Amino acid sequence: MFKKSYTGFNLAEFFSPQQHSPRRTAFTLAEVLITLGVIGVVAALTLPNLIQNYEKMVIVNRLKVNFNIMNNAIRMSESANGEVAEWGLVSNARKEYEAASDKALRIKIVKENILPYLNGAELTETKTLAQMGYKTPFAYPDGSIYAPVSAAGPMIRLNNGTIILLAGQISTADPTTGKTYVMGMTFYMDIDGPKGKNIIGKDIFVTELPFAHKTKFMLKENWILTGENTIRIVAKNRADLVEQCKTHATYCGRLI
Repeated sequence: MFKKSYTGFNLAEFFSPQQHSPRRTAFTLAEVLITLGVIGVVAALTLPNLIQNYEKMVIVNRLKVNFNIMNNAIRMSESANGEVAEWGLVSNARKEYEAASDKALRIKIVKENILPYLNGAELTETKTLAQMGYKTPFAYPDGSIYAPVSAAGPMIRLNNGTIILLAGQISTADPTTGKTYVMGMTFYMDIDGPKGKNIIGKDIFVTELPFAHKTKFMLKENWILTGENTIRIVAKNRADLVEQCKTHATYCGRLI
């Protein structure tokens, strides 16, 4: 008769790592290098877009802030002095453009009707862009120059460092008479001052103040002055605005 013998079975011992392959406690150099390489490729693909999106967000926020500062100042001035049409400007609307009086009118408007409502802002009438700290000119995206660093004011410096060039009056030519008539005032708003790229449509945006009843401070867009001295916006869809921005950077602000 056979007798069974039983010696027992140790499960923990059977699966003990010492009985088989040694336990790994770290990555190999090759694995580390491969991981770093993958991270580098992913970063190279995503970082440019992240940086571009961040820069765009900064520009959009700065434009909104500075636009609101100017718009609020004009609205407060209207509350105190009557609407823009009552600032003595309607008599200038449709008046033949005279270069000699253009600068004086811009300065008068800013001094009397806008600057008092811009907290901490300064107006300079004769300083050049270079004297305001600029080392590069106001330029278009294609590299052509709008205003060299030797160009003089008038300019407004807001208390946040934004520089606003009072660029001149909005005017139009009458095809029947060949004469040019005054329609409003243009501001070139550099939202990051001398330290930026100084490119129109990138960090410099064109804004306008039409000399009209029921007018508004606006980013440059298509509008006409009616016979009643009111403005009428000529609506554009986004595709048209994109095309306008490509052909003339002064319209790029409307896309933001």
